[in-house]
Amino acid sequence: MRVFVLCAWLVTAALGSYLATVWIRNGGLRQQRTPGVTRLPLWLVLGHVTLAVGGLVAWGVFLLGDARSSAWAACAVVLVVAALGFTMLLRWLPSSGRHSQSGTAERHFPLAAVVAHGMSAGATVLLVVLVVIRRM
Repeated sequence: MRVFVLCAWLVTAALGSYLATVWIRNGGLRQQRTPGVTRLPLWLVLGHVTLAVGGLVAWGVFLLGDARSSAWAACAVVLVVAALGFTMLLRWLPSSGRHSQSGTAERHFPLAAVVAHGMSAGATVLLVVLVVIRRM
């Protein structure tokens, strides 16, 4: 099950990387220079990505060395990452409509990719928590 969690985390990361690419290609980084243009501030995006990668590394350390502390660290980090991701979702929703006049980069996110990323992230969080609790 621990390797299955890794696979779920990698799928989530791949979908997140796709969304980040869409955001950057549509001016997400440029929009940071003008206050109020984007609904996704850089600190939120980078915090989400950096912590997600850190949690994935902690999970890898757990898999390689069976270090219980790394599993707990990954669990704590993935919960924070989920909270940041949910914050980004709530900030993205007003600009996601077809008739939205918003010129933000995040308006270009495909709904299917957002849903797939969210669903795989939810599954990843649940699996991480279950594995860690089971290893207590």
